[in-house]
Amino acid sequence: MLFFVGLVIGIVLGGVVAWTAGVRKGARRLQAQVVDLTEALREGQLPDGEGQSLREAPAVLELRQQLARNWVPRGLERDAAIGQALARIAIYLRRRVEAPLLAGLEGGGRDLKGGAEEALDAVEDLEFFLEEVPTTPNLVSRNLLEVVREVTKEFAAQSPVLVKVNAPEETIRVRVEAESLKDAIFLVLHNASDFGGGKPVKLTLGKAGGRARLWIRDQGPGFTAEALLEAMNPLYTTSAEGLGMGLHHARRVVEAQGGEILLRNPGGGGAEVEFVLSEAE
Repeated sequence: MLFFVGLVIGIVLGGVVAWTAGVRKGARRLQAQVVDLTEALREGQLPDGEGQSLREAPAVLELRQQLARNWVPRGLERDAAIGQALARIAIYLRRRVEAPLLAGLEGGGRDLKGGAEEALDAVEDLEFFLEEVPTTPNLVSRNLLEVVREVTKEFAAQSPVLVKVNAPEETIRVRVEAESLKDAIFLVLHNASDFGGGKPVKLTLGKAGGRARLWIRDQGPGFTAEALLEAMNPLYTTSAEGLGMGLHHARRVVEAQGGEILLRNPGGGGAEVEFVLSEAE
């Protein structure tokens, strides 16, 4: 009986050892396949799967098939992105610089002065967006509500759209570079006023998850599915008049200060942009 039990244990142990060796060998083969695929993708190429399907793991084969259906070589993707960016800048220059100058030349006098000023403003906006955001900003402790009041005052001087500010009674102090943060908030308020159709914009302050929060919500149609993915990329916009640099600039500013910006379509309609900022100790 003991001999039989020992024999069974020996057979089981032998099977376990063989199974373990097979698993390890399969894992090494799977790892090698994934590494090969990853290295090819880094080079901007999708390796040819012909002749490999029989020896590839099912998961790697499925990944390759999915890539084959949706793959765009990196060079073509870059060229397409550059073309789209140049087209967006050309549209901006025609509408915001060339058009007012031509209208001014036709009208003469005050029209010419007004057209020249409008064109110069557009060029200054472009220069502003092309400036590098400091990677090591000078962060200081500020009352977030005071910063918000300063920027909403500036916004009210340039826009008829009402901004409703909701803030808790407790003071929220943050570590920020105030002037560049105000630029970022102003840009988001500008977008909210445009896409919200001129309706009041809601700005809310609060804290959650150990971070300071600032929510800006409009009353427009909300972000499209594409915009939720692309809106913070440079030169992306769904507006015929816009350059598509506002959210991109705001994100760079906030991330340089240790924060982040989030986009969502909250329940009840509209679009919401959330600033997540570091609290001051």
